[in-house]
Amino acid sequence: MEFGPRPLTECLNAILAHTAFVKDGRIAKGTRLNSDHLERLETAGVKQLVVANLEDNELDEDDAASQLAAALMPTNVRLSEAKTGRLNIYARDRGLLRFDRKKLRAINLINEGVTLATVQHNQLVEAGDMIATLKIIPYGVPKSVVADVIAYTDHRPILTFHAIRPQSFSLIQTRIPGMKDQIFKTTEETTKARLNQLGCALVDSRIVAHTPDAVKDAIHNTEQYGPDGFLICGASAIADRRDVVPAGIVAAGGKIDHLGMPVDPGNLLMMARINDKPIVGMPGCARSPRLNGFDWVLHLLLADLPVDNTEIADMAAGGLLMEIASRPLPRKMTERKQLDQISIGAVLLAAGESRRMGETNKLILEIDSVPVIRRTAINLIDAGIKDIVVVTGHQKNMVTEALQGLPLRFSHNANYSSGQATSLACGIRQLAANAHGAALIALGDMPFVSAELITALLHDHASLSDAEHRISFPVFAGRRGNPVIWGKTFFEQLTRLSGDIGGRTILAQHRNAANSLSWHDNSIHQDIDAPDDFYSSG
Repeated sequence: MEFGPRPLTECLNAILAHTAFVKDGRIAKGTRLNSDHLERLETAGVKQLVVANLEDNELDEDDAASQLAAALMPTNVRLSEAKTGRLNIYARDRGLLRFDRKKLRAINLINEGVTLATVQHNQLVEAGDMIATLKIIPYGVPKSVVADVIAYTDHRPILTFHAIRPQSFSLIQTRIPGMKDQIFKTTEETTKARLNQLGCALVDSRIVAHTPDAVKDAIHNTEQYGPDGFLICGASAIADRRDVVPAGIVAAGGKIDHLGMPVDPGNLLMMARINDKPIVGMPGCARSPRLNGFDWVLHLLLADLPVDNTEIADMAAGGLLMEIASRPLPRKMTERKQLDQISIGAVLLAAGESRRMGETNKLILEIDSVPVIRRTAINLIDAGIKDIVVVTGHQKNMVTEALQGLPLRFSHNANYSSGQATSLACGIRQLAANAHGAALIALGDMPFVSAELITALLHDHASLSDAEHRISFPVFAGRRGNPVIWGKTFFEQLTRLSGDIGGRTILAQHRNAANSLSWHDNSIHQDIDAPDDFYSSG
């Protein structure tokens, strides 16, 4: 390539090396000069320019960048158009970028005119984030240089991109005497926040004794919810493969793969497996939201990458996280929604025939001089829900009268005797007309579900980045309860239900959409079906 000063009369079709200023603006560097450019420059009194002229065996900067990107980049990323010798590479999905450090260095050593820069190995990025940039330094490079770079890679991508697959997890915490309840609450909240940021679900959370048998039983009991993986946070750190948590995993039929990692905080992490599902023995630092080794392992699992001895050993480079927040989450993922950012209405089911109560409609029975159905409705109102649809059926007038004066809407289900599903469908159709992002389904015979619980559930669901696609419910003593919040993605399926099974079948089909909230009492299971339920409650 010829490069240097030339008289203006010799600059036609040359590449302008430095920006030139004229009366009507400027001509940017890198511009291939035509007769119009030269006329404007002559009018401005310019006599000489620094220009570049490519030779026959050279490619201009944009062509070189385009050819290299096409050969070096995987097909599951997005390439920008090459401009001024620069071509940027973007992620199409949330995921991890990976590369061989030695090969990347070798690419950058072939010729100083070709540079390739990336984000860090195993960096978690969001869809649309720039993950690499190719820059041709001069205005052109020999074709042989481009050929040498491509030949070095053997026509294979120098990078790989691995999209994250949202998955579901169960959390098991172990307890020893003296531990405060707040520790377990904080750990669950922190774990849920981590998973929610990644589009994952915590489908079950339970606290058991710090013994191998308790860990074994907890693994088997939580398998009913079909998690893709298990997270176990022990009351004390795992210090040996024969310690309590690994012993419980082995007793359950699992296998310990690795203990310890060269990442701090996060040294005392354990990897295990049962029935081809991963188990992560969480280090104590995972109780904190700060970046630690558990985050790196979780990202690999979600990208369906093996977390073997070699992978863990590779984390040593950059693994000292104590003082620096290396590889933070993408900014978009750290932004949590608030309750006022998603509209959540409620459907209050009050259409049942109350057969097990005999001649009396259980919804009209009074607790402290207030009908059961009215107490239930007041709890929804006190929790801040503005749009509540009450579905009536059996003894419609009596139920409506018991709710007189409350800010409610009513929808009568003439087909109430066919089962609860018809009432649910009736309420969802009415609620959906107001364009809510989610619906809380409450049962009229559960007056002990407090406004405190409903408020907590509303806020927990609203904080999910994908709240419209999730299903939230409370859990006590390892059992799911009511009420349940359904994101609007499921509204159509709810309207097609039949019989008396509610939404259980839909939840079973969408386990990864589940979002559990641990609660501190049995109110979420306490309904009034028979006389004994009512009189024992009083």
